[in-house]
Amino acid sequence: PGVNADLWQALQRVVARAADLGALELSADTRGLVISLPEGGSFPIGKADMSAAAERVILDLANVLQSVPNAVRVEGHTDDVPVHTASFASNWDLSTARATRVVQFFITRGALAPSRLSAAGYGEFRPRTANDSPAGRARNRRVDIVILSPAIQAAQEPPARPR
Repeated sequence: PGVNADLWQALQRVVARAADLGALELSADTRGLVISLPEGGSFPIGKADMSAAAERVILDLANVLQSVPNAVRVEGHTDDVPVHTASFASNWDLSTARATRVVQFFITRGALAPSRLSAAGYGEFRPRTANDSPAGRARNRRVDIVILSPAIQAAQEPPARPR
């Protein structure tokens, strides 16, 4: 319901071409259309640097997103294993850094307007599944690229103001 069929098909093609990333997923929920990039194949463990395969997927997505006006929210997620490295003091830091890195890439390489983009980091607090197994934790470590529906965009995103 409310899903743009042409956009859905274009996103399915991106997902199909991204087999080297593994469990890339496309879904629709109340927010809009969601493309989930798994940590495996997209980011080194505990780091926010995107792999070459993830960069290719983001460029493919940017090409698709050029043809629609929707706002895009990039959401970083982790599992519940605490991270503490020289770069990241917590899962909040890591999830936010990954989301921000994807937004920056959309702007610099994907040529998307910054006014359409936002980044959010949720740490381990919005898991898809229980963090009680290696497979469950792996499923929770992801970056979701959410193409917001017009209704959600109007309700949640502040309007861009001219400078």
